[in-house]
Amino acid sequence: MKKMIFVNLVSLIIITLILIQPVSSNISCSQNEIIIVDNEGDGDYQTIQQAIDNANSGDIIQIYSGIYNEKLIIQKERITLKGIDHELGAGTDTEYPIINGDQIGNVIEIYGKHCQITSCIIQNSGHGIFDAGIFILSNEVIISTNGIVSNQYGILVNNCTENIIENNYILSNTMDGIYLLFTEENIISNNIIRENGFQGMFMYEANKNTITENTFSLNGKDGIHLRNTCMNNEITKNIIHSNSIDGIKIMDSNVYYNNLNNNEIYSNGWNGVHIVNGQSNIISDNMIYLNLLNGIQIGNADNNRIIRNTIQDNKEEGIVFLFSGSQNNQIYYNNIINDNAFDGGKNIWDDGRDAGGNYWSYYKGLDVDGDGIGDTPYIIEGMGNMDNTPFIDPLYPPQTPSQPRGPTIGVPGTSYTYRTTSSDNLHNKIQYGWDWNGDDVVDEWTFFYSPEEPCETSYIWNQNGTYQIKVKAMDDQGFQSDWSQPLSITMPKDPKNKIDIIGNFIFNFCQQILYRIYAIIVADQQPNIAKY
Repeated sequence: MKKMIFVNLVSLIIITLILIQPVSSNISCSQNEIIIVDNEGDGDYQTIQQAIDNANSGDIIQIYSGIYNEKLIIQKERITLKGIDHELGAGTDTEYPIINGDQIGNVIEIYGKHCQITSCIIQNSGHGIFDAGIFILSNEVIISTNGIVSNQYGILVNNCTENIIENNYILSNTMDGIYLLFTEENIISNNIIRENGFQGMFMYEANKNTITENTFSLNGKDGIHLRNTCMNNEITKNIIHSNSIDGIKIMDSNVYYNNLNNNEIYSNGWNGVHIVNGQSNIISDNMIYLNLLNGIQIGNADNNRIIRNTIQDNKEEGIVFLFSGSQNNQIYYNNIINDNAFDGGKNIWDDGRDAGGNYWSYYKGLDVDGDGIGDTPYIIEGMGNMDNTPFIDPLYPPQTPSQPRGPTIGVPGTSYTYRTTSSDNLHNKIQYGWDWNGDDVVDEWTFFYSPEEPCETSYIWNQNGTYQIKVKAMDDQGFQSDWSQPLSITMPKDPKNKIDIIGNFIFNFCQQILYRIYAIIVADQQPNIAKY
């Protein structure tokens, strides 16, 4: 009877422990495996393809230093290839693993979703029309921190979406460093793409891609080339220099609605930016200088906007519209320094609101009324176009706002007010963009303030945590300042939910009882030394 009561008590406690486990606990029945590949036989496999063939979804294949003469095909999902830059056993290899294609076909083909390749050197694909170091034919693949050299194409992305190519060194491939073909919503970031035979990156029917913070240099043709239905691409914050032809080239009438902004484009063999037939693209906030032909050249292209760029010291002209077919392009709020312009079409060289055109360092007119705008137009060579409202002084963004001032500790759900101020060299009105969580993205723009007028903005955090808030200024011409210094805000943690507190108390209490019962059982089973 006592034994039955004891068993029932233990069972009750175990059931109680199970029931009061926190709902958020995740108990996984399976665990991803790490598979070791070493070409000298010190791992699970000597070849990478063997490891891939025997892997399950979610497994990580660690490839140790050495040369692997293989052609890899990945058809499973969620497979990770990760290079290790040292020898596993007694060998002397010390570099990241080299996956060598022996000049036959693609070195790596990826058909499975969510795969990753990182920290490998991928080289020597075949020389067929679409051979590549990495050929991606699936979605949400990540290619990160690799060296991709001496292939036909470095990386070819074909008929898929949402891939990430980041932090790679893509060098000396015969054709293009990266080829985006019938693809969209990819992110290409922080890569060094140089000395490829054709384009640094070629985009063909590629839409909604983000190309940011890359360096394109010393490529045999263009840094970036867009052709045949490329729409809504963001090309931003790249450094594009010393390419043999153009920094960025847009060709075909159905290449439109692309944004080229905040790039530094210089010392290219022909033009910094070259548009042929492209429509409704925006070229804004770029530094375009020292190109060996023109800063921007446009031919037979309509309805593009060129705004807030600094165009300086290009060998021929700052901006050129070659043919009469170029019409209704808008060019305003640019600084054109030691450069001129030519317009063979009919285009608009001011904002159309009498608020200003461009700053021309060669402008010789006067500003009698002191409003910052010249009293006579600036004549554009060509078909008699003119900038009707040239600026007297260069255009600059507002000053960086002061660090936000306000409470640094608070309670979730309560409104707090923060203050800042800025000024503008042309006395333009200023609006402020607030970043409330430190991700360098404006969460909220204010209305416009006068220069140096204090700005006050309130915000409510609904969750506990620590937040970095920043602010930037933008004037009514669209020039944006840098971010201010951040201010750290702390929302202390709320008291735990009462149910959680009670649950934890019961769990700990039952756990102690179970430990004591276990101790009694163990003690009861020990031999009684005193009897002997």
